[in-house]
Amino acid sequence: MQAVRIHRFGGPEVISIEEIVRPTATVDEVLIKVFAASDNPVDERMREGKYPVATEKYLHVLGLDVRGEIAAIGSDVAGFPIGADVFAFLSPQQVGYEEFILARADEVAANPRPLDAVVAAAAIPLAGITAWQGLFDHGGLQSGQRVLIQSGAGGVGHFAIQFAKARGAWIATTK
Repeated sequence: MQAVRIHRFGGPEVISIEEIVRPTATVDEVLIKVFAASDNPVDERMREGKYPVATEKYLHVLGLDVRGEIAAIGSDVAGFPIGADVFAFLSPQQVGYEEFILARADEVAANPRPLDAVVAAAAIPLAGITAWQGLFDHGGLQSGQRVLIQSGAGGVGHFAIQFAKARGAWIATTK
């Protein structure tokens, strides 16, 4: 199978397409046939060696958000039938720019409907989690509070606006 890999840190020129062995799911993993993977700012910083976990150990790791279908499941995995339409936010030890990827079952969710499976679902995980953590886990946003969301038209910002509105907050935003 093919995979996008890097073997040194740097610009786009360090990216190559290689043939690698298809992985096999262990007891608590799922194997996902990847249809789409998003390219986040984190991936660029990882490739350049400018991200906290960017070490020689993780040189090949790029692509944290993927969308695909379940190709195989480990013996301890329940709730994901073969062929299930899913998306995942992978841990930094995993890699999404491959034809098939392994993910822990807790990193995977059913593809929400009626989202366009390729365009939207592969771009939801990192941006959505970042917005949620900023507003609620770290910001403690409550109903009736006011919130300023910088770059509301951006990947994280458009999620933050929707989450804050659903929570009942008053929202101001910049482009």
